[in-house]
Amino acid sequence: MARKIQVKLVMQLRHSSLSRSEIARTHHMPKKSVCEVFSIAEDRKISYDDLSDKTNEECYRMFYPDRHQEDTVYEVPDYAYVHGELPKTGVSLKLLWNEYQDLCTSHG
Repeated sequence: MARKIQVKLVMQLRHSSLSRSEIARTHHMPKKSVCEVFSIAEDRKISYDDLSDKTNEECYRMFYPDRHQEDTVYEVPDYAYVHGELPKTGVSLKLLWNEYQDLCTSHG
């Protein structure tokens, strides 16, 4: 899977007056990706001030809303259920793991 461009970092460095080439070279990023972030920021009028209080993931979604997909195709485990079941007699993590696998298989 391709790595996500660090949008917030690129915008922070841009705010610090670094050029596209400097950002790409010093942070080992493809210059094409850095240029794309600059272009999107200009088109959507997004500045670093708009991003400073957001997480990296929130920043990425602002720039690439169509690329956001869940990283997994599996059901997210119900951790509250797991922690509630583990103290019970005869329940092991392996048993709960097998239940989780069965759940994922039945929904897939």
